Order: sequence, then structure tokens, then C-alpha cells
Amino acid sequence: MKPVQGSSAYQRLVAAAAGLKVPDTVREVATAPLRDPEPGQIWRAVWEQTIQLLVITTVDDGTVHAIPASLERHADAHTLLLPAEASTLEQPLALWWGLKQPLPWYALDRQVSQLTVPLPAFLYLDLAPDTPPGARWGSTAPSPAAVAAEYRGVLADNLARPSAARWVSEGSGALPQLLQQRGVTPQQLGSQLQLPPAQALPLWRGHHPLTAAQAEKLAVLLGLGAQEVLAANPAPPPAVVHELNRPMRRQHLRALAARHLENEQQARLRAAYGILTLAAC
Repeated sequence: MKPVQGSSAYQRLVAAAAGLKVPDTVREVATAPLRDPEPGQIWRAVWEQTIQLLVITTVDDGTVHAIPASLERHADAHTLLLPAEASTLEQPLALWWGLKQPLPWYALDRQVSQLTVPLPAFLYLDLAPDTPPGARWGSTAPSPAAVAAEYRGVLADNLARPSAARWVSEGSGALPQLLQQRGVTPQQLGSQLQLPPAQALPLWRGHHPLTAAQAEKLAVLLGLGAQEVLAANPAPPPAVVHELNRPMRRQHLRALAARHLENEQQARLRAAYGILTLAAC
């Protein structure tokens, strides 16, 4: 039940909230401009309905390797427990060893903290002795049904979803064949998309990509889904994909998604093909 304003429960809640202090280091990270991920950082990963705190261990071009982290509430024998001073969160953390996964950059939402101790050199080993100062391993769960064991399963699922996340279409480049098979002429294409012949003909020949808005209009004529039509576009260049994958672009993509009442994945495709269309003009 929600506390009623003026009640003693509400007053205690307000007093407790007033006593909370956000560490200056956390505030600095939360308000700083987003940058590309680096090892030792603590990030929030967000993909669709999944949100997970994680520690970055290594960074590749477009991919990070990360270990799920949680506040020290549950732990098992394969969990490395870090003291509060080991990160700028100033809270004890549990690193769930053995669940390390590669994730695409675009699954990262925001950096929330930074480790203040070096990551152990035994990232691929379990229960190695050279833990950071003040760190320790958790204890064995009493049974597979224990809360810690169930929690590990939840974390594994939480990391598996963004790890498997994909947004960019391979791009078959089959749009000209698709149009010809359906008997769509350049004139019909221009009429459907409200384009002059000089712009409709390069689209019909597959020299220019369709935008997401154009794909939606053309899908009606072809009797297909908009995503199927977009998939017939040429694949976006790697440089465009890499730029849209960077975490700093998520705020712009979310604004684009909100403007067009679509999800973030659709907004990424809209942006990618919009960039290609502009470049081709």
C-alpha cells in the first residue's frame, strides 16, 4: 500500500529519503557526457524489457565482455564479493563469475560507476587465490533450489538476452527483384512514395536504400511487412552501423523512436537508412 501523505509511514519515508546521500563520484559519472565503454567500468545494460548491472572486463570493436553484478544480497561459491571501497558506488558488490558474456555496444545504456581496484588477472578461472584487497568468495549454496542459485539463473537469463540482441538487417539487396516480381514499375513506385521520376528510378534499380517511412508505404503496395521490405535494402555500411551502436547515440535514437511511435530497433533502422539516403543524394 502506498503511504498516505501526512501519515507517520509517509513521514518516515520522506525522512529516510532526505537522509540518503548520492556519492559525488556517482553523481559525476551519471551527469558526465557518455563515452565509449572501457574495462573496469560498471554499466547498466538495457535491451527491450531487460535491465542488468554489469562490469566491463574487455572491450573490442563493437563488443564488450562483461560480468553481471549486483548489490551484495545473494551470492554463491562462484561469486566474488567486493567491499564498498572497491567501486565509486560505495556499496558492496557481487560479481557473478562464470556468467561472463560478450555483449554488443548498443545493449549498453549508461555508465553508473567505476571500479577502484584492478580486475583480477584470472578472468577465465574460478576461485583463484589472488583476489583484490578486501574481496572474498561467497559460500556454496545449500541446494539447487536455494535463493542464490535461482538468482544466478535470473542473472544468466538477463545477460543472455542483450548478448543475443540484434538490430541491423543483413540487407539482401534484393529490392529490384522484389519490385519486378510484383510488377511494380518506376512510375508506380514514384506514385506510391510521392517521389519525382529522378528519385524513384534509382530506388527501383536498387542504387538508393529505402527509408523506414518509405518501406512502410511500399509494404502496403507489395502486401508485405515493412521489416521485410527494409530487409531487401542493401546492408548499411559498417561505419554507419558502428556509429549507431555507440551508447552515446541511444538518447538520440530514443527521441527518434518517440517521435515516430516506434521501438528503438525500428528507430535504428530508420536512422541507418536515412543516413544512406542522405549520403546518396
